[in-house]
Amino acid sequence: MDAVARLAAIEAIKIVKANYFLGVDTKDWDLLRREVFCEQSRFDLPEYDDASFVGGDAIVDFFRGAMSNWVTVHHGHMPIIEITSDTTATGIWAMEDRIYGSPGEDISSIHGFGHYHETYVKLAQGWRIGRFKLERLRVETGRLF
Repeated sequence: MDAVARLAAIEAIKIVKANYFLGVDTKDWDLLRREVFCEQSRFDLPEYDDASFVGGDAIVDFFRGAMSNWVTVHHGHMPIIEITSDTTATGIWAMEDRIYGSPGEDISSIHGFGHYHETYVKLAQGWRIGRFKLERLRVETGRLF
């Protein structure tokens, strides 16, 4: 892959990740299914009982069930993306998120810091997240009310 194609692939992957953050925060489940995940996508979430979700539909269903009643704000920073072939890549994103629940819940706010570790695949429809794992370095919880 030449330098221009490599840079174009990196930019396309950044757009996939931007669509991930936008889709989760705006609860746009169709955007996640259409532009972010594919059937081979896998989400590993060690902090959630070592859960793994396989397939775009399963991942979106998890997000819908876990986050529909929460306000979320996700930020991804300083990606390190390596193109490993014409159709595969890896990436690490520094992340910060804020999650706000309903008043009166035992934990009504979460402020997390960590990294997403990801692989990407290029399909006919473009780049998609193949596998991703969220590893938090710190989590602050609280009650809003």
